[in-house]
Amino acid sequence: MAHPTFPRSFAIRFPALVFAAALVLALVAPSPAPAAHRTAVPTPSVSAAAAMPSASTSGGRVATAKRGATLNTTSTKGRSVQAGVRGMTGWFPLANTKRLPRHTHEALRKTSLRKSPGKGAVVAVVPRGQMLAATGLTSRAHTQFYIAGTKGWARSADIRRASMAKYQTSSVTALYQSARSRKQLARIPADYTLGSPTNARSNGRVQVQYAGRTGWVKSSQAARVAGNVRIGRLSWEASAAKNIAKWCRGVPITAGPNRPNEAEASGWIGNMKERISLDTNGFRGKKLDPNHPLALSIQYHECAHILQYRAYKYDFTRMDKGMDKAYGKPRTASGTEHMADCMAVAMGARLKGSEYDPRSGYTTTWRSGYGGACKPGHLDAARKIIAGRAL
Repeated sequence: MAHPTFPRSFAIRFPALVFAAALVLALVAPSPAPAAHRTAVPTPSVSAAAAMPSASTSGGRVATAKRGATLNTTSTKGRSVQAGVRGMTGWFPLANTKRLPRHTHEALRKTSLRKSPGKGAVVAVVPRGQMLAATGLTSRAHTQFYIAGTKGWARSADIRRASMAKYQTSSVTALYQSARSRKQLARIPADYTLGSPTNARSNGRVQVQYAGRTGWVKSSQAARVAGNVRIGRLSWEASAAKNIAKWCRGVPITAGPNRPNEAEASGWIGNMKERISLDTNGFRGKKLDPNHPLALSIQYHECAHILQYRAYKYDFTRMDKGMDKAYGKPRTASGTEHMADCMAVAMGARLKGSEYDPRSGYTTTWRSGYGGACKPGHLDAARKIIAGRAL
């Protein structure tokens, strides 16, 4: 039987244990500037053909496809090809079909396909994200596609070439003109998912598309991701979740301006709910980049609290006593907060730094955490808690 962490007289959602990371920003005088998604292959029949229920010629006829009809094949076996016709699936003689050039595209938005480029009756309406195969014909600003056993024309601007692979940047990354060129076409932000229509690789780079441009990025700065990851930049919350996934994977994160920096655990032993809240405010009213060292230090600090809760099995009184003893004195805050700082440092965080703004000529010095020092003994204790061991 699960037991509540607080007396039963409390409400069903028990009060949460919350810790907030301290943040200090100081503005100082001006200083000098520092020196695939896989789709069926369309196959038209070149003569009238009957679809059979199996790859052999035995069995009853399922359907008949007219000459010139476009079929979406699903597999081949011997001298037969499997395809769907009017909602039914059957096998056609391979000799009665021919394979068409396959150019896979993706609808960027809800799109109408018409009989003629830009005019004529609508033959089909495809939703955003649907995969299409091009016939290879284009006319001005339109491209022809196979659709539902026929062909139709769509505005080229409404369709893009589908990616053979997708890559996500790990840091701010340059988009180069070619595999060997030093010329940069753009700077791509961190945690940005890019599509690669060719998946071409050369000279330690991979070819991708960004903001309508095709270029090359260093393979060391872009990791391949699943085909269902959306192209574009991750949300602030998703970037933060990615940064702490090594230790706090799956912990829900909420983020926004003026939100408290805190880690929460509430519920019953055996059914505890964890949550992290993060402030997105940065310097001089600007939004803080989720991968900035200051943001990372706060993300790690709050994740450290989650690890403290787990190490002590949500016995918060015992946890506080253990953290006070581990950090010792002097201290400016509870041992729980100071040890969360040291755990963040053990994870790789920096607790202070400075930023120069060339536009204003000012340098902003920042500090994160509760002050104090993280000595070797503190860091050893921090690593034990990170590993899930109570002190």
